[in-house]
Amino acid sequence: MDLEKFSPLPRNIREPASLALGGVIRERRVQHGWSLTQLAARSRLSRQMLSFIETHRRIPTIDTVARISRAFGIPFSKLVAEAEGRLS
Repeated sequence: MDLEKFSPLPRNIREPASLALGGVIRERRVQHGWSLTQLAARSRLSRQMLSFIETHRRIPTIDTVARISRAFGIPFSKLVAEAEGRLS
């Protein structure tokens, strides 16, 4: 097995999927008419963390994406699929 293809990206390079996910989260939040503070309260995440995700300064964990999707009332897979759809 070629382990080099599984090595992590350098810190200053973001995975395109993470960039797309941040955009999807921001767009859904705006469509709901929510501020970052409102999404933070609904997802039980910090406003700062959500801001970092939306501006591509942090890559969200699976738990974080699950909390955000629950706040939007959609399945985790749908939120991820929306981001994935932007990659093609």
